[in-house]
Amino acid sequence: MTHRPLVLLDIETTGASARYARITEIGALRVENHQVVATYSQLVNPEEPIPPFITQMTGISNEMVWDAPTFRGIADELELFLSDAIFVAHNVNFDYSFIKAEYARIGNKFNMDRMCSVQLSRKLYPEHRSHALDRVIERLGIEVKNRHRALDDAEVIWKFIQQEYARLDLELFKTMNSLVTYSR
Repeated sequence: MTHRPLVLLDIETTGASARYARITEIGALRVENHQVVATYSQLVNPEEPIPPFITQMTGISNEMVWDAPTFRGIADELELFLSDAIFVAHNVNFDYSFIKAEYARIGNKFNMDRMCSVQLSRKLYPEHRSHALDRVIERLGIEVKNRHRALDDAEVIWKFIQQEYARLDLELFKTMNSLVTYSR
C-alpha cells in the first residue's frame, strides 16, 4: 500500500441517505509518497434544495450552489483525480456510497479500494470510546478552519494520518493495509 496513492476525501450532502440525498461539496487531497500532490475542492449543484439545518451546519446555501456544476459536470475530472488510488474517508461507507450513487445516477459504475479512518482510529486508539472526527480533532489537537466543509475535513484526515506516520512509521502502513477493503 505504501506505493499506492491515497485520496483523502470528504463530502457535504443534502441529507444522510445516498439513496435520497445529493452531494453539495467534494473536497479531496491526493497523496503520493507521503506528499499532497493535488487538491480538489468543488461545490456541486445537488439539483434539489438544501435543507436549512444542513445550511446551518455546513454554511453551504442554495445560493452558493446555484451556479455550481452538477455531478455530471464534474464526474470525469473527479474520476481522473481518484484514478489508481485508495479512497480514504472518515466513515468511508458514507462518502463512498454517495459518490457511487452519483455515478450510478449518470449511468456510470464506480468501484474503488477504500479505507476508513474511523477504523484506523479504533485500531490505534482502542482505549477511546468515540472515534468521530470531532473527537479525533480534540484528541490530537488538530487545527481545522471550517469544520463541516469538505476540503477542510479532508485535510483533518490527512493531518491525523501524518501524525501517525511520524509516531508509528512502518507500523502504520501495516495497520492501514490491514484496513483496506478491496473492490471486486
